[in-house]
Formats: sequence, structure tokens, C-alpha cells
Amino acid sequence: MLRAPKRGWMSNGSLFATDQVTTQARYQWHLWVADVLDLGTSVLVGWGALRALEQDRTPLSMPLAMALAWLTASAVGGVTGRTFWRQVAGVKLVHAERTPGLLRGLARAFTTPLDLLLNGVLMRRPLDTLLGLHAEPVVPGAGPRLKGVALQLPWLAVLAGAVWLLVTPTKAEMLQYLGRTLTGWHCCHGTREVTWQCRTSLDRAVRNARSGDAEVKTLVADCPVAGARLGP
Repeated sequence: MLRAPKRGWMSNGSLFATDQVTTQARYQWHLWVADVLDLGTSVLVGWGALRALEQDRTPLSMPLAMALAWLTASAVGGVTGRTFWRQVAGVKLVHAERTPGLLRGLARAFTTPLDLLLNGVLMRRPLDTLLGLHAEPVVPGAGPRLKGVALQLPWLAVLAGAVWLLVTPTKAEMLQYLGRTLTGWHCCHGTREVTWQCRTSLDRAVRNARSGDAEVKTLVADCPVAGARLGP
């Protein structure tokens, strides 16, 4: 009697056939992580840009600044197929073996937030598929990976600048702290231990006074510590 061949875990059955896993499915979570980090970076950059421009946070200005930062990141990511976080995750975005292009990059700015949610439910990215986009691995090896990261250093510089702007006071915050609060008075007169807020506010006051800001010069005149730093 002929016996039927055994079909163990080493067989070519479809259940365990890894060769049937598409490149898109294999790297979709790499792209998901990169997109989440890119979106978070855009939020920080938009907020930092608002502070750099000394604009007040309003229900309109905050989302607008963050949306513009996200559109910019998406456009550049579409033209190049890469972002800093995609490079770190080891993937690039492609369309028919080429970079997605500006229009697809901008379109993806609107579809990605929803795709991030759908990916967790459907285990695929239907809107990226609709745009003909998918993730592919970057050239393997530490050398090419580091070289690719080096090309994305401008993004890292922008992120670092945004974080710095978030942790240092704006002009309005400095004036409020040094001129209208008790802790600011102690900071100006050196009667309390120097805190981060005190140090950065004094630094900002001295910089603005040196640049000729009349309003800040008036404040520094009543702030002995800042006046001593400013000099004669």
C-alpha cells in the first residue's frame, strides 16, 4: 500500500510558506513605526516654529503650524522616498520601483493618519495600496545605512532645533516670568537657587537687550542679575 507523503512544518504548505509573504507585508510595520515618528516630529516642529515666530498658541495657529510641518515632511518624503525615521527603520517608500513623487507625497499627507489606524485593524495599508505605494528595504549593511542617515541629518537638526525652542522661553514668557512673578523677582535678585527656567529666562533677556530691544532693556534695568551679565 502506498502511503501519503507527510506534510510537517518543513513542507511547502501555504500555512508556513514564508516565500508567499510580500515585501509590502514584510516591511509594513517598519513603515508604520517610521510614519508615527515622522508625524510626531512634525507636531514638535510645527509647535517649535510657532514659538520661534513668537506667535501665541490658539486653536487655529497650533493645528495650522503642525499641518504645514507635516505637509512639508510628506512632500520631501515623496520626492526622495525617504525621511530620517524611515532611514532609521531601514525602509524607503516606492511607487513602481521609483520614488513616489511630489503629488503622491502630498496626497499621502492626508491618507497616512487614517492608514496608521487601519493598519492596526486590517494588518495592511489600503490607502497606500490605492496610491500604489509600499515600503522596500534600504540597501543592507551598516555602511549604506549610516550613509543614508547622514543624508537625513538636516531633518535631525530641525528636530533638535524644535526641541530646543520648546524648552526655552519665548520673549513673552520671559517678560511674564521675570517681570511679573515672585519666583522671577528672586531670579533677578539672585536670592534663590538658579533653576532651568531662571537661567534660560536670564539668557533670553540678555540676548534681547544686546540686540537693542527697548522693552527688554527696561526689564533688565530692574533685574540686577541680568544687568550684571549684560555689562556696562
